[in-house]
Amino acid sequence: MTTRFVPTHVRSAIGIVATDRERTVSERRAFTSFIDRLSDFSVESIDSNTSLDCSTPVQIVLEQTQSSHSESDQLARVRELYRETVMGVEHYSDEYGDSFDESIVEEFGSETAAAILNSDQLTPQLRDRLIEAGNRARESRHALLQGLENEHNALQSADEALTELGADLDDVLSAHSFQTWPDEELATVRKDLHARERECDRLAVDRQSTLHEQRVPSTHHIGLEFTEYLYRSLPVTFPVLADIASLTETLRTARQNVDHALASETNGCTHSPFI
Repeated sequence: MTTRFVPTHVRSAIGIVATDRERTVSERRAFTSFIDRLSDFSVESIDSNTSLDCSTPVQIVLEQTQSSHSESDQLARVRELYRETVMGVEHYSDEYGDSFDESIVEEFGSETAAAILNSDQLTPQLRDRLIEAGNRARESRHALLQGLENEHNALQSADEALTELGADLDDVLSAHSFQTWPDEELATVRKDLHARERECDRLAVDRQSTLHEQRVPSTHHIGLEFTEYLYRSLPVTFPVLADIASLTETLRTARQNVDHALASETNGCTHSPFI
């Protein structure tokens, strides 16, 4: 089977979505690691009402001072853990390139970020707050992954459909003239081209419905519509619709040429009343 039309935009989109899917899986895995390891941190509650005076035994002062240093060290470990896991994914610099402070704000929100950036000690409350924020970030990756899976399947279906609709057109598209073609063959070709046009119209309507139903997954770094976010590196925002429009125009031009040939044949067969 010779294929004259190739849905190039759709195939480029498939590669983009596949890459984004792999990266999203890596990020979800990174947040899972962050949460699991943070959950293993043993943190003691701090009594903010405790005060020290001259009568406090030296041993208690030393124990509380050591505990404070330990909690502070744990907070430093939390920050390092975040760098190792979330910011440690292979594509992080290329995709985001933000600093630790910026990343924390994006992922956990300004309030939680302020707590981890400005606190001196890791408390049970702060640890639980970070775990909760990490779970939200992980769930956002899961939501994005579902959207990417659906989009990848839709692109694969579009690629197959457009490839089939654009197949076996070489003779029609390369013909410089249809004047030598039999009327019966021209009529068959015209019917086939028209059917393919109608199928393209149906695909376009279906794709428009899909786009209207799409929701932007709740994840960070996305201030765009889903298709704009995905295909910002492509010359078109809607690759499926762009390829459908291109094929439709190709089919319509070919059909109009066939129509012209049929009309010429009909006119040529009309006898003059003076003969």
